[in-house]
Amino acid sequence: MAERCNARLIVAGPGLAVERFRRTANVGLSTHGSKSRLKTARAWRIFRGDILVGEAQEIFSEKAARIGPDVFAKKYVFRASSDDGQEHFRLISQFYPDLSFVYIYGWDGWNEFSYGSYFIRRGAMRSYRVPVRLISRTLAKYGADDNPNDEWPYGPEIDAEHELMDLAETRRTKWLMNQK
Repeated sequence: MAERCNARLIVAGPGLAVERFRRTANVGLSTHGSKSRLKTARAWRIFRGDILVGEAQEIFSEKAARIGPDVFAKKYVFRASSDDGQEHFRLISQFYPDLSFVYIYGWDGWNEFSYGSYFIRRGAMRSYRVPVRLISRTLAKYGADDNPNDEWPYGPEIDAEHELMDLAETRRTKWLMNQK
């Protein structure tokens, strides 16, 4: 079985550019007839197969929101099967020069905890990795460091992961508000 990570993608920029991206990345997959094939075909232009299929959940998105003067952001939440999601979206960003992307990831595999984010724009990336010390403190705060058998689902671990991913997201969101 492939290793999977929880991930989020925030797409931000001028309202029209975000709307164009949203229409192409249409992730609301219908199950009826040719409409479903059309939506799936459009979504494949943006998202890899492992992202569209997911593992425990299918990809979903939140409603676009205004985050600044004529700056809108839309968030997609999914699971990916590898740690190269940032490279995939770095390539995608080259086709959308008016948009910025924030790719947030959370690996919670056996003996590996890695959380962070990438700010991606026009093929360039800046990374942020949540410090190991902060990860350890957050896991301890929720009691998730006391999970010797790696049971799943494990409530405190899930809560800690959400907080760590929110931290990585917040670290990059301020960059989105400065879009031109």
